[in-house]
Amino acid sequence: MKKWIWISCIAIICMFFVGIGKAEATNERGNRYIGLHDRILPLDDIRVIDGDTKVPLKDIAQYLYLPVETKDGKTIIRKRGKEIVFDHLTSMTTLDGVDQPWSPLASIDGQIFISVKYIARETGFQFEYFQSYHTIRIYRDEFNHISHEAFEEVIKSHAQKQTPASTSKKATVYLTFDDGPNQFTLHNLATLEKYNVPATFFFLGNQMKQNESIVKTVSKSGHYIGSHSMTHNKAYVYGSTESFIAEMAGGAQIIEQLTGNSPKLVRVPYGSKPLVTPSMQKSLIAHGYKLWDWNVDSNDWRYTDKQADQIVKNVQDGVMKAIKSGDTDIIILLHDRSQTTIALPKIIEWLQKEGYTFKTYEPDNHIIQNFLRDPLL
Repeated sequence: MKKWIWISCIAIICMFFVGIGKAEATNERGNRYIGLHDRILPLDDIRVIDGDTKVPLKDIAQYLYLPVETKDGKTIIRKRGKEIVFDHLTSMTTLDGVDQPWSPLASIDGQIFISVKYIARETGFQFEYFQSYHTIRIYRDEFNHISHEAFEEVIKSHAQKQTPASTSKKATVYLTFDDGPNQFTLHNLATLEKYNVPATFFFLGNQMKQNESIVKTVSKSGHYIGSHSMTHNKAYVYGSTESFIAEMAGGAQIIEQLTGNSPKLVRVPYGSKPLVTPSMQKSLIAHGYKLWDWNVDSNDWRYTDKQADQIVKNVQDGVMKAIKSGDTDIIILLHDRSQTTIALPKIIEWLQKEGYTFKTYEPDNHIIQNFLRDPLL
């Protein structure tokens, strides 16, 4: 009983410090501002996560003069005699070696975000929250600054200058196809060419051995091909770290042999979590691989040809949900299957009508999207 009372007290204290009053949507984004002394900082990516306002660490660091170091999979901040460490693998934050009982730092969309109130407090600032304008003002009494009443006018003026055009940009969509190459790969490829849409394919090694011409055709059409393992057999792929990396590398080697391209992007069978162990994770990084999961699942494998419209709806619902959560890069999971070939034209037509931009994977512009939340992948 005493143990639960102690845990409850810690939770209440954490809520007080991070300013969680009314519960807000996880990963909420909107018109929010961060002020420093007498000005509004030009921060474009401000999010509310479980009631706590977070911003990209790299952005706030330049204004608060925070020395940030990334080393051995950890992000380290040293300021005013304190050391804050975020472990990318465990997603834990420590302050001077002591685990923090909540998440002041987090990896989101491949970036490290930090709690505004937390970093302000730990580096000697005070803060004031202007609820009507969803604005946090950071300041120090030793610096001359205008009153909070006067600063509210600064916020109001800034808000009036913001135009809807700044938030109207549509997201980028990446159509991805697993489990080929096979006869349905060619059907999907024809549809992509008809609508002039690029895509990303994750092929299986054993399938490529039997369909070499399809691999070459997909590559020559300008689409990216990544490895999806050799066999897709859970026992083989995840039997050990050695078998895991052999399965993924084997597929990549066949792609290179057939196309001349050396792919570094992989998609592991069944998604990375919870099957990919920390050891497998480190092995991917050590071999220079990047990993894509997805943020929209079509669940196409669950349906028959006659149920293709449900696949379309799943994609539409998933995209809208991803947009509401603030995603700007939408990676859609599809498969080279019969029912998908039927649904694909409607999916593309809807996305085009909504104004989304299509891209294939670009190695020089890697988008981090993995369930492990590992920025190194």
